[in-house]
Amino acid sequence: MNQLNSFWKRLKAHLHAWFVDHEILRSLFRNFYALSNNAYRSNHPSPAFIKKLHHKHGVKTIISMRRADTTGAYLLEKEACEKYGITLINHPISSRSLPDVDKVLQAKQILETAEYPILIHCKSGADRAGMMSVFYKLFIEKQPIEEALKQLSMKYGHFRWAETGKLDYFFDDYLRYREQHPETEFLDWLENHYDKPALNQSFHSSGWANIVVNKILNRE
Repeated sequence: MNQLNSFWKRLKAHLHAWFVDHEILRSLFRNFYALSNNAYRSNHPSPAFIKKLHHKHGVKTIISMRRADTTGAYLLEKEACEKYGITLINHPISSRSLPDVDKVLQAKQILETAEYPILIHCKSGADRAGMMSVFYKLFIEKQPIEEALKQLSMKYGHFRWAETGKLDYFFDDYLRYREQHPETEFLDWLENHYDKPALNQSFHSSGWANIVVNKILNRE
């Protein structure tokens, strides 16, 4: 069923995308970067930007780190993807929580089986898109994790001092473990040594950074 099948539904979707989901800001700064010749990252794409991705970059798959729901931003994205023959994959994760093992393994599978070129995005293109970009660099390009982690950076608007810093804390814990066990690969650590409850208890964020991320930037 087409949920944008009337003028008023379509108008409501656009108004929600622009003024509630902040497309009005994204239209001024797309936070778009190339990860390679066939992979890109950005904030949530508008229908016009999806058209550009299709014509200029030949994007075949969009990997969204957001939920598939009934919001205007999602409905417009889904419609545009269908129009241009782009596969839309939703792999929702939280930027405020340490990742679950199964979510990371699913992310790996998505990246390994997607039809390229791809776009990775979340709402702002900073935190969850950054983590998925780390996974792309790590699992697909086989880069050293130190190089891959450059995708979680202030360059893209990522704040490691706020609750979103749990994403950095996750990778930092692996690096600490590897210092004592140099032979341990990331996936081995993830499946056999990663202790999410213990990390949650030891993580601390800064109040000022949370105000910026949660109140001013209104990140998901």
